[in-house]
Amino acid sequence: MDTRINVDNQVMVAFSRIYVEADTTMLKTKNIFHGDSTKTNGRIWSVLGNRKRGKTNGRIRTTNHDGALPMRARQFLQNDDVDTLPSVNSNEDSVDSFHNAISSILWWAQLFGLLPVTGISADTPSKLKFKKFSFRTFYTILVAFSIFIMATLSVIHMIRTLNAEAFGVRGGIAAATAGAIFYGNGFFGTMMFLWLSPRWVILQNEWRSMERFIDSNKSLRPRLRLKFLILSIIVLVFSLLEHILSIINNSLTYEWGTSNSTFKNFLHIYITTSHSFIFDIIEYNFAIGIYIFIVSKLATFVWNFTDLFVMLVSTGLAERYKALNKRLFVLTKKHTNTVDWCEFRCDYAILSSLMKKVDNDISPIILLSFANNLYFICLQLLNGLSGPTEGHIISGIYFFGSFALLITRTCAVTLLTARINDQSKTVLPLLYNCSSSTYNIETQRLQYQLTTDDVALTGLRFFSITRNFMLALAGAIITYEVVLLQFNVAIKT
Repeated sequence: MDTRINVDNQVMVAFSRIYVEADTTMLKTKNIFHGDSTKTNGRIWSVLGNRKRGKTNGRIRTTNHDGALPMRARQFLQNDDVDTLPSVNSNEDSVDSFHNAISSILWWAQLFGLLPVTGISADTPSKLKFKKFSFRTFYTILVAFSIFIMATLSVIHMIRTLNAEAFGVRGGIAAATAGAIFYGNGFFGTMMFLWLSPRWVILQNEWRSMERFIDSNKSLRPRLRLKFLILSIIVLVFSLLEHILSIINNSLTYEWGTSNSTFKNFLHIYITTSHSFIFDIIEYNFAIGIYIFIVSKLATFVWNFTDLFVMLVSTGLAERYKALNKRLFVLTKKHTNTVDWCEFRCDYAILSSLMKKVDNDISPIILLSFANNLYFICLQLLNGLSGPTEGHIISGIYFFGSFALLITRTCAVTLLTARINDQSKTVLPLLYNCSSSTYNIETQRLQYQLTTDDVALTGLRFFSITRNFMLALAGAIITYEVVLLQFNVAIKT
């Protein structure tokens, strides 16, 4: 009798333990996406740990009873050496990884003092290093200090000249503020890339881990090198043409083919015309002309590369989502009953977590990019709508060409960045139309994850870049233009 009572008690204790463990797991799963983004990422990783895969009769099955991940997943989550993970693209790692695809472009950026890290051209991001005391860091600080001097002189000019009279004269606002905004953007952009440098080393190693993890699922790696090359050539070539046109527009009085056609005279005409606001404070000489010429080119590159950098990072993330979506669509079309939904849920969660880490690191650069472009769009619109002006045909060509390039580039940054949000939702219709025979708890979890997770890059969390943001940006431009025009007309009358 006593033996039977002891057996019953042991059975009751065992059932109570199973109930408590199951209840705890359900609570963790239910609360996975509640709270702030930092806590959410931690919950994602902890819940993803409750997975174990096995094989039965050649088909993949998913179990959640013992809280174990596959070895490759544990390696990733515990930050072990992911280079030991198998990859279907192992012979193409040096070509199609994000690090190697963007390395040549970052090498050119370093010539202008941006992102001073070593190991850019290495095969793996594990060789990336940031050194506080190195030539690259010193060169970046020197570039930033040179631009800072110009920004300071521009701000002094703006304080002196920005008054009611500037609003009543066509081009008065531009003459007062354009220099300060332009060189301020160059200085803050250089400092932000310097701030990003140590974080970029960590981020690229995590990006590499994500690539090795997802590629081990036999997912084909997106072709990034060619896309990055084409995108960089388009942006930089058109920016170079626009800048050459700007130089010609600011040196129209230069006499070619005469005795005065020397570089010294050309530099004097170009600098005193394009930077006339500086010479209200200092006097011109040849050395200052050389200095301003060099610094203006550095600041121009920073402006253009900031937009290009956001495009490249966004394209790298969006293409990863696209490749994952394509693989899921192919598998569901051919082998619906053998899809490992838990594996895909893990892949999407890892990609989403990496995207949030990218946003934490580059969101200040995104904010700077959109703020600068918004200012110059409003400024050029104001100049164009304030009334006709007589001038050289080159001035008209430069105005419309520069404005068209600015609008196009801003739209390109917005649309390419918004692709991340678009691609993260692409497979939702597939999940909604999933047949009842293949719909299970993992399908439901993936659907809930993709529906509730806010996957989008932000401008320091002030705004999220989606397709709807394009309309918000257009509305803001129109609103500011109406206010500026009304203020301009009110002062004139």
